[in-house]
Amino acid sequence: MELKNSTMTSIKRSNSDKAASLNLRLPPKKAAKNVANKTAPSQKIFYSIVHTIPGRIRFRIPLLARDTEYANQLKLAIESDTRVTNVRANPKAASIVINYKVGVISDNQMREHLVNLIQTAQDVVVPKEVMAKSIVGTIFDALINLIDSTRKLNQARNVIVYRRVRTDVWERILSTSRSVIKRLKSATMFILPNKRWRLRGNGGMNSQPLKLKSASEPELV
Repeated sequence: MELKNSTMTSIKRSNSDKAASLNLRLPPKKAAKNVANKTAPSQKIFYSIVHTIPGRIRFRIPLLARDTEYANQLKLAIESDTRVTNVRANPKAASIVINYKVGVISDNQMREHLVNLIQTAQDVVVPKEVMAKSIVGTIFDALINLIDSTRKLNQARNVIVYRRVRTDVWERILSTSRSVIKRLKSATMFILPNKRWRLRGNGGMNSQPLKLKSASEPELV
């Protein structure tokens, strides 16, 4: 009888040990699942090359029209490349035009680099200095686009009224304004980085070129 009771007790203890072991294992599995979800790869960005010549390439990226944050990140990421001379994004048309220096690397290498930025822009953390520069550039681009739209409307009005395209007072004013704004933009974009470099130098910090940092890369404390 004592042997039977002892056997039953052993069985109960064994079952309870299994249950406890099972309970201990469940949380790590759940945690592992959460980690897997957090480290899941980013979505693939669909794109197509609309036009390309040496020093200039135009992409059509449908996500630009749907995701403003991605559009800003991509523009900032491309602008941070020293080989890029100009970036013009048109979210409504889901397109972006990039001008770059010819002869630094081959056109195929530059195209592959830009395609890589298209795929990874959503995972990139852009320094505040670049963001400030991009905001200023975006304001100037908006003004230029507004002038271009007004010029087209004025030209269409001239065609309807005079049956031909003519250079009137408004056309001269708009054309001159566009040239002035473009020069002002170039000067401002050139001055901004130098101003920030001097402010950092006065604070006793070593001036270094801006670098993009991956979101998964740990920060140095």
